[in-house]
Amino acid sequence: MRRLPRAPRETFLINGRITAFSTKDDAMLDSLRQSSSGWIAKGLMGLLVISFAVWGVNDVFTGYSTTAVAEVGGEPITVDEYQRAVDQKISDFSQRLGQPITRQQASQYGIDRTALSELVGLAAFDIGAKQNGLTVSDEKVAQNITNDPAFTSTFGRFDRDGFSLALQRMGVTERAFIEDRRKFLVRLQLNKAIEAGVDVPTAMLDAISTYQGETRRAKYLILPPALVGDIADPDEKVLEAYYEKTSARFTTPELRNFTIMTLSPADLAATVSINDEELAAAYEQRRSEFDRPERRTIIQIPFATEDAAKAADERLRAGEAVKTIVSELGLGMSEVELGNITRAQMLSPEVAEVAFTIEAGKFSDPVKSPLGYAILYVSDVTPAVPSTFEGVKEDLREKLAMERAQNQIYDVQNDIEDSRAGGTSLEETASKNNLKITKFEGLSALGLTLDGKQPENLPAYKDLMKQVFENQVGDMIPPADNNEGGFYWVRVDDVTPAALKPMDEVQADVLKLWKEETRKAKLDELAQSLVARGSKGESIDKIAASIDRAALTSPDIKRSSQSETFSRLVVTRLFAQPEGGFTYGPVGFGDSLLLAQVENVTRPEPDTNSEEYKTIKSNLEASMTNDMLITTVAGFERNLGTEINTQLLNQLSQEGVQ
Repeated sequence: MRRLPRAPRETFLINGRITAFSTKDDAMLDSLRQSSSGWIAKGLMGLLVISFAVWGVNDVFTGYSTTAVAEVGGEPITVDEYQRAVDQKISDFSQRLGQPITRQQASQYGIDRTALSELVGLAAFDIGAKQNGLTVSDEKVAQNITNDPAFTSTFGRFDRDGFSLALQRMGVTERAFIEDRRKFLVRLQLNKAIEAGVDVPTAMLDAISTYQGETRRAKYLILPPALVGDIADPDEKVLEAYYEKTSARFTTPELRNFTIMTLSPADLAATVSINDEELAAAYEQRRSEFDRPERRTIIQIPFATEDAAKAADERLRAGEAVKTIVSELGLGMSEVELGNITRAQMLSPEVAEVAFTIEAGKFSDPVKSPLGYAILYVSDVTPAVPSTFEGVKEDLREKLAMERAQNQIYDVQNDIEDSRAGGTSLEETASKNNLKITKFEGLSALGLTLDGKQPENLPAYKDLMKQVFENQVGDMIPPADNNEGGFYWVRVDDVTPAALKPMDEVQADVLKLWKEETRKAKLDELAQSLVARGSKGESIDKIAASIDRAALTSPDIKRSSQSETFSRLVVTRLFAQPEGGFTYGPVGFGDSLLLAQVENVTRPEPDTNSEEYKTIKSNLEASMTNDMLITTVAGFERNLGTEINTQLLNQLSQEGVQ
């Protein structure tokens, strides 16, 4: 039986700024999941499923003397990195698909190739950025992490203990996480440099604005299913053939019964006893966590030189508006407003001393900062509020109990695994450890019952249903993360295979479905015939009168329009027709079809001051930036050289299928 290793208590320092960290909640853990081991980069630009034929590169390695699946500029991409990236992509794809997929299926979808392509692109990006002299100081990395909202406590301070526990649960060392955050910040630098060089051509903007602003007005009529009349029953052979053709519609999915046992820090915390003497001692050690520090709403106006700061100081004291000074610096007010912050949140201790000394409503003298000179203005002061032992006593008791429970949970988990290895059932284990156990019956791979409902008490544990459907009755399934700082165990109790319902049980449903599809087909044929009549010159009013309908006139329709009457498909087809052209398609809501003729086409002049025009420009800038980014990384790859160990990849692929 697998035992989880006890997490190392490593401490990593950056110039004394970052010490031991740890985690308190799901938000922090989610941030770490997205940030660790290269994952933080994926949110940066959707980076890089580059058009790089990863599997077409010659196999330059021989044998299995290396553990690298690829090398970029001589830097290896290890098997662990590759496997982790593939596993994460399989998990993401399974969630989007709504059901678990195997490694063999993942390979068929190209998920493994996509994962390797992204890893190669990221490696090239990092090496290329380094070769171009981009770097981030230890202080900046430390500041970024300690100011990350995901890593702050309820009191607004950096939660070192919480961060450390999260790293342990993720299996990521502090050194690896910090270096990954450093890479992320370097990537941001290069991305911003590329973004600064993007200039969207006016002609392109105008063309797109006109294209998106184009409107069409149509005359139309609704064709309800009743127009095709009653559908006669088919003979038995036709219905039997239809039943066989649509058998998937009448097949019940595989169902499983299973049992879940959970172990969370809260379960253990309830059993932890802490006396008042311990609480008092802990309060004295940690009272700064409970004291509310003074906060100030601060404006910090930066200047390149002392002379520039002094000149601005004279103008401000003479009554000139702050906004005027800031505007002359090429900045917006949002770029100089620091917000309502504490002294510890300021970058420079020297600047903080001035900011927390001047009176509210006053400007400071020019002060030297790490980035030049600055003038400070304090608009509001929230005084410090010291805590009291009695005021925080129960909160502290709860916090200490939870911390002790978090420290004990690995030991309890390992004891449970030892007990299970000896043959103890989940029920016996739950009773012994006072843990919650829940049973579920008749659920599909989507976690639904046959009537399509999900049990209200089904936990939202990651990969729960995947575990249930990838294992069999009697399998000893390892524990998994329960998203609460603990673990869950699942046991498959029974399996009901998928089965086609007998024809005599579903004959009425088969007949109903056959009639519905036959009616749709006949209505579609009718619509096509009416379009043909219109295309030969017959007016839509005459067509409408021939089927006892009346033609209506639509309001102006844009390419992005959609309503209960005009579906996206109909709108798309309308914009593919010239003025006077006929088309048809489904209505936006219901089973009817819509016959339409383009009555008028309007193409407006671009309005450069409109919000729509500005949005188009913003979207184009983002798209062009991404194109330039992909081109830059592809250039890095070409210059650095990429070598793929296809032998090892094939071996890993075969092992994953077995």
